[in-house]
Amino acid sequence: MRNSHQKHDDANISLGYLFSGMSAFFASVAIVTGKWTLQSISPLTLNALVFPIGSVVLGLGIIPQKRWKRILDLTGKAWAWTLTFTVLAFVAIWTYWIGIKMMDPTLASFLNRSETLVTILLGVVILGERFTRGEGFGAILVLAGIVLMKFTLRMEYSTGFWVVLFSSVCFGTAEFVAKIAVRYADPLTLSFVRNLVSTMMFWMVVALAGTSFAGVGSVFWGVIIIAFMGPILTRPIYLAALKYIEVSKVALINQSQPVFVAIMALLALNQTPALREIIGGLFVIGGCLVIIISRKKVKPLNAEKLPADIT
Repeated sequence: MRNSHQKHDDANISLGYLFSGMSAFFASVAIVTGKWTLQSISPLTLNALVFPIGSVVLGLGIIPQKRWKRILDLTGKAWAWTLTFTVLAFVAIWTYWIGIKMMDPTLASFLNRSETLVTILLGVVILGERFTRGEGFGAILVLAGIVLMKFTLRMEYSTGFWVVLFSSVCFGTAEFVAKIAVRYADPLTLSFVRNLVSTMMFWMVVALAGTSFAGVGSVFWGVIIIAFMGPILTRPIYLAALKYIEVSKVALINQSQPVFVAIMALLALNQTPALREIIGGLFVIGGCLVIIISRKKVKPLNAEKLPADIT
């Protein structure tokens, strides 16, 4: 009986690693495709088209066996975590596409990896988790990489640098919240709600601020690819990975994303960062790897003050 349980646990862990790798690869395809697509349309237009597609496709996925009832059964606490995650993701995704439009996609992907540091720091501040020496050293590497990229950055990328850095803070916070949200809602339900609410928010912005849809026809297939590789596949698969393995292990595998982006950007767009920018990016990834590997499961200092569902 024990062997049966052990095999089941090993299968779940392997599935978690597989989902993490798939998530990193699909996200990379979306990033490179997005860089090409954003040459013809704005980030707001892109999001206003991508999220409705994602909502419809995932909506079809929750119809069988009346899975839509899970949405109606969500508790007030579940809605609170889900909507908090959605708003953070909304801001993170929008600003990230703005940054991608302004700079090299590989460089943006390198910089966005600093979201790992944000997630860990939130664990320290909110959950009272201890920061080990290894994690401290990793944090220094991440910050050194960010500074190195900033001071060696080509001038035309300066604004994009700060936009992507802000986006990474939002992404890191969103991932911290997502790990809690998946305890109340399954990945498919959570992803559908995020897509649907994000659709409404993006179209509210379109109605208030306006945007041009000219040029969509020339990049139609790019929009479709981003919709499937982003909100339809990447996010549900990433959340599914969180169900099987720890967030630190998912984050570890996700550090491979810039490698995929660099290869595809070189082959498809003939774009690559300067050597000094790559070095800064490697500092960021190296620091993240050190942080994740050094991560130890310790009881939060304020554990007795926190609800059981958070600790």
